Amino acid sequence: MGQKTTKQRPGNETGQSHDSPASAATVKVTLHLAVETAQRLGVESAMRRISQSAIAEEVLAAYLSRWQLPDVTDPKRLEAG
Repeated sequence: MGQKTTKQRPGNETGQSHDSPASAATVKVTLHLAVETAQRLGVESAMRRISQSAIAEEVLAAYLSRWQLPDVTDPKRLEAG
């Protein structure tokens, strides 16, 4: 699965945006969803007027919050893997 790291958009100092998840850096991933799930995501996105990525971030972050990530002190450890 390819991943692409992007920086925060200029002029968006708080990291909050209606177009993207609320983080300083984001990673692009590809997900395969059931047709019905994708349709519901599209409707939710349109009704709330936020991006599908923001909704996915919100839902996945809440679900995955039970897992605690280890602290990484060496930046080279992030690149290995």
